[in-house]
Amino acid sequence: MSEEKEIKNIENTEIINEETVSDNAPRKVVKKKMIVKSKNKENIKDLDLSFYGARRQARIYAVMSLYSYDINEKKISINDILDFDYDKKIPENIFAFTRNLVEGTIKNLERIDSLIEKYSNNWDIKRIQYVDKSIIRMSIYSLIFLKDIPKSVVIDEAVEIAKIFSDKDSYKFVNGILDGIQEEDIQ
Repeated sequence: MSEEKEIKNIENTEIINEETVSDNAPRKVVKKKMIVKSKNKENIKDLDLSFYGARRQARIYAVMSLYSYDINEKKISINDILDFDYDKKIPENIFAFTRNLVEGTIKNLERIDSLIEKYSNNWDIKRIQYVDKSIIRMSIYSLIFLKDIPKSVVIDEAVEIAKIFSDKDSYKFVNGILDGIQEEDIQ
């Protein structure tokens, strides 16, 4: 897996749509639209988070935060990585779940990374792309500690996020590691 596909920067634009409310009066609705740019200029993805459910949005923000934490060599505070100044209108329920995922993942990073090492056959954790590692870490945290979320949902969400952010076949790698871990009875 190469590091060429790592996210270079994130920008946002606003889309203003007219929407009719219950009293049939039109109102303007502002949606945040995020543009994710990769180093490969031909592969710029236009990502509008407003089309995803609240939990998927939170997971995407968590992956972005964990990515930032990792590329900054873990020398950045949780509050700094959770400062989404490019997207200030994150609803509280989304932000709360994002914070839970990020704080829990970072707090349990040693255990999580040991599981990645165990299940990433023939791959040193240092060779795994930052984005993939962030997705896997967040998902392992969810598998171990968020028992109210079905394991199949955690893995499906990780695969879908990997399809959005990672290389063409990275989702298979992510799925393989998480599938192996979820089959083990994690306590």
